Amino acid sequence: VLGCEIWVAVTAAGEASPADQSAYRFLTMDPSTPYLAEWPGSETGKTAHYLARWLKTDGTRGTWSETVSATIVG
Repeated sequence: VLGCEIWVAVTAAGEASPADQSAYRFLTMDPSTPYLAEWPGSETGKTAHYLARWLKTDGTRGTWSETVSATIVG
């Protein structure tokens, strides 16, 4: 495994995670855990919705994770 692709969609506080995957943007490729996303103060109070999937050394990608959501704190 090369690592874990992490994708994110940021919404207003309390909004549900987007159903459409195109609303998510690539955040990072993380080869080990844990990963800590850092956000500018202007995002405080919003909700970050994360999707992840493994990327194998042969270039194939695993299935998407369940959505994990967290409030961005400053």
